[in-house]
Amino acid sequence: MLFVVVKKELLRVFTDRRLVFSAFILPALSIFILYSLMGKMIGNMTQSIEENIPTVKAANAPESFREYMATQSIPIEYIDMKALDTTKEEILTGTTELLLVFSENFEVTIQEYATADKPDIHTFYNPSEEYSQSAKNTFEYTLLPEYETMLLTQRFDGINAFTAFTIDRDNEQSKIAQPGKEAGFSLAFMMPMLLNIMLFAGAMGIGIDVIAGEKERGTMATMLLTPVNRETIAMGKVISLGIVAIVSAICTFGAIIASLPNASALLAAGNEVSIAGLAFTGMDYLMLLVILIVQVGVFVGLICLISVIAKSVKEAGTYISPIYILVMISAFGTVFTTGDVKLYNYFIPVMGNVFAIKELLLKELSYMEFGVTVGVSLVLIGILLKLITLAFNHEKIMFN
Repeated sequence: MLFVVVKKELLRVFTDRRLVFSAFILPALSIFILYSLMGKMIGNMTQSIEENIPTVKAANAPESFREYMATQSIPIEYIDMKALDTTKEEILTGTTELLLVFSENFEVTIQEYATADKPDIHTFYNPSEEYSQSAKNTFEYTLLPEYETMLLTQRFDGINAFTAFTIDRDNEQSKIAQPGKEAGFSLAFMMPMLLNIMLFAGAMGIGIDVIAGEKERGTMATMLLTPVNRETIAMGKVISLGIVAIVSAICTFGAIIASLPNASALLAAGNEVSIAGLAFTGMDYLMLLVILIVQVGVFVGLICLISVIAKSVKEAGTYISPIYILVMISAFGTVFTTGDVKLYNYFIPVMGNVFAIKELLLKELSYMEFGVTVGVSLVLIGILLKLITLAFNHEKIMFN
């Protein structure tokens, strides 16, 4: 009889073309288009900033700086000190990206370094303009340090007098990582969070209607009056909803993977990733599947319990909203954690599973941690199922 109830619920979902489109195809298609477009736009913006040749002006520039900039690819315009205010206005309007102002007697002070204070270079830029910010960073972290090195080389007649060592000058094998772990590190940045939210959203979209919707339409009362055991009805709805949620999550997960070539800048902190570079073992995939199933079980249990208690779909949606927010908070909380995940984190329902997915992508999830998070989820699922069956046997709740 349990199979009949599950089959009835699944047929209701998968034979309704509109429901299939809205529950499985539309969310996956939306995510693919949205992530691809956003990743592409972020990539284009980054490329545009990198390829932009900034408009830079310098006032009171010494001859040594002019000679140094003559060897660089960035053109620079040298202006009079009287033009400072005009140039600052140009920075505000975006026609100039950066202004450098050298202190008076810059080179003389450089030569008298033993007795004089260090000369200063003032920079003026617009932090709200990407090109201006990029020009500032290029000069502050690359060109001006190189110019300073040139001056020090001239002062000490060689660079070895003021440098003791270099870092990775001829080391082309600096990165040491397990095969596939680098790609997993990129995916672990946001993928567990997105997957967790998708699982809950997929179950919530249909789960409210499965029980609260039938109560509102009166079909649930008719079903309860049949000879079928109420526990069987409850379990049938929970299992069918779990299958629907997993299918929905698989569709959405596939859309994310398909959008990775264009969405790496958005989903993987700008790192290039591909599913082929993950190098997961069969055990890794099995553990991921088990974690996803128990996470779906927790979500479905929560949604079904609220749907049973609620009198209508609207009321169920109101009750589920705070839980959805908590799920999102727990998912986001794992994005910004650093260092090793302590064992007690895996005892926290929902969040423990998100941590487990993240550590699995990093290939650092131990069997102990896997067992803890799955065990806690199974205990919680058992408690939720017991509460659901009790609610199904409560006349006042089911016929309110």
